[in-house]
Amino acid sequence: MKGYMMQRIRGDKIPLHVQATSILREAISSGAHKPGERLPSETTLAAQLGISRPTLREALLNLEREGLIVRRHGVGTFVAKTLHPQMVSGLERLESVLQLAAQHGMDVTVADLEVNTETPYGDTLRNLDLAPGTEITCVRRVLLIDGIRAVYMIDAVPSDLLAPNDIDDSFQGSVLDLLRHKSNGATITHAVADIVPITADANLSRHLDVSRRRALLLIEESLFTESGDVVGYSRNYFIPDFFRFHVVRK
Repeated sequence: MKGYMMQRIRGDKIPLHVQATSILREAISSGAHKPGERLPSETTLAAQLGISRPTLREALLNLEREGLIVRRHGVGTFVAKTLHPQMVSGLERLESVLQLAAQHGMDVTVADLEVNTETPYGDTLRNLDLAPGTEITCVRRVLLIDGIRAVYMIDAVPSDLLAPNDIDDSFQGSVLDLLRHKSNGATITHAVADIVPITADANLSRHLDVSRRRALLLIEESLFTESGDVVGYSRNYFIPDFFRFHVVRK
């Protein structure tokens, strides 16, 4: 921590491990610790922060789940070798990941593309407000940001609005953009989204190339036309390293 003064924990209402997580996160993001650098020992860090080692371990576990550090048993704790610039967006704007990446000068490619005709059930059927037995087109894929897996996306759209053969070699990854540009497509005016923190299961771990229990951000979203018809439902799993979302409240 050359040239970096470690802030000590204050005795306020915020839990100690949360304060420690924030301080260490800031130390990493500020460049006080470089990618791949080994952190001081737990004893040293705990003393610098003025907390116990069990409290420090909770903070380190948080940072590990965020992908900021790597802990090697018997060796030490290291800053992750790849720290990614984040894409920042206001959720009040209805824009695709492709649009967001373009604004930040980042390149997006598609991997693990699967396009199927399915009969929805459960949450998908309810969120699309469809009659049982209605066919949908389901599009699953991973988006790579500058060559690194960053988002796993699942979109469900009624097949009469988006057919499987609409997803061809020209598809760049955004079903939202595709629906907007279809000549016979409905005008999408707004979306309703739920934002849920989750941890990666085996399927997400495989697609996103992260460890199981890695912290992810799930955005479930339904797309609506001006008349209130639902034209799409998606579940998008973001690795938080790449994204920071905010909301303007008035």
